[in-house]
Amino acid sequence: MSANDIAGGAVREEVNAEFYAWLRRMRETEPVGFDATTGLWSVFGHAEAVQIMAGPEVYGNDLSEITPPQEDYDVFFKGNIAGMDEPRHRKFRQLVSKVFSARYIAGLEEKLTAIATELLDRIGSRKRFDLAKEFATPFPVTVIADILGAPREDGPRLAKWASTVHAGEDTGVDGLAQAAEGIRLLNAYLFDLIEQRRAKPEDDLISLLIGAELEGRRLADDEIVGFVGVLLMGGISTTAALITNIVLTFDRFPEQWAEVRADRALIPQAIEEVVRLHPSFSQFLRMTRSETELGGRLIPAHSMVKVWVTSANRDATVFPDAERFDLHREGPRHIGFGQGIHYCIGAPLARLEGRIAFDLLLDRYPEYRILHEAGVGLLDTADMIGASRLPVAVTRA
Repeated sequence: MSANDIAGGAVREEVNAEFYAWLRRMRETEPVGFDATTGLWSVFGHAEAVQIMAGPEVYGNDLSEITPPQEDYDVFFKGNIAGMDEPRHRKFRQLVSKVFSARYIAGLEEKLTAIATELLDRIGSRKRFDLAKEFATPFPVTVIADILGAPREDGPRLAKWASTVHAGEDTGVDGLAQAAEGIRLLNAYLFDLIEQRRAKPEDDLISLLIGAELEGRRLADDEIVGFVGVLLMGGISTTAALITNIVLTFDRFPEQWAEVRADRALIPQAIEEVVRLHPSFSQFLRMTRSETELGGRLIPAHSMVKVWVTSANRDATVFPDAERFDLHREGPRHIGFGQGIHYCIGAPLARLEGRIAFDLLLDRYPEYRILHEAGVGLLDTADMIGASRLPVAVTRA
């Protein structure tokens, strides 16, 4: 399904309702399907998705064998933790986790709260604004720039360059070629920043990555560039989407917005339920390393498998009344951040940013209304779930 702009009250019924209806049909009729035209396998069921994530020796993340060689991409992806298989992945993750840890991320709360507060202060007393463009997107952009030790004004450039990587991955050989200039600029910027921090370390993630050591092993500069690139790709658009999905979801359930506002202890669970229903990334790819059976289908070696996280998270065999938003849902955890060895390394940061954003929005705006008549710009559901344009009308506390 393509990106679309929806006006009027249709969005209130369900964000991307047609897309979710298609996922439901596929999950019920063909939980593991094959498209002979594209040669791509698609997985819609929860059990099958979990089987893939639990079997990295069969379903690999490293897709380099089908990626055309390109000098700038080759440099960039040397530190691409999301595209590594074992044992390289385990050793690399252990090393970067020495500095990019849950404890390190928890220590950022004061700084992140100040950034979010400043952005909302800029909106001021206005009763109408675009929440996606004026808050949900600039918040993670500024956060990532600050974490890296880059000037805040460079954040939009870094985000733009990183987005070319993601676009290039999705559009094949032509996309890779078109995105090469953006990758070249991003690589050059990050190599320069690394050189600055080697000469003069500061209190930022680049300096910490330079100093990280495990069993005598340190990160090479191109590995730092690649890891930072993954943070840029996965830490900006996904967090922006999460914040817009919070607002879109609670637009349908204003009484639950009031409930969370009265009891902030519900915020973490509310975020998890939003991520279950509307994960920022709607799907991910794996490649089979050997012939394997999945959901009663025999998948040949070297096959591309697309796992629809959005569908797995709505599987009624795992989540009772799965299509319903349940602020008090109990039971199995969603797979919106993945599972297994490739569980999203940035999940703690996304949760922290989501919690801070949610808390401040509740503080500022007892009530809000999405201006559907002004046009809500939704992202391409085949890639991401969220909004690129989200006009709102608010009442201030």
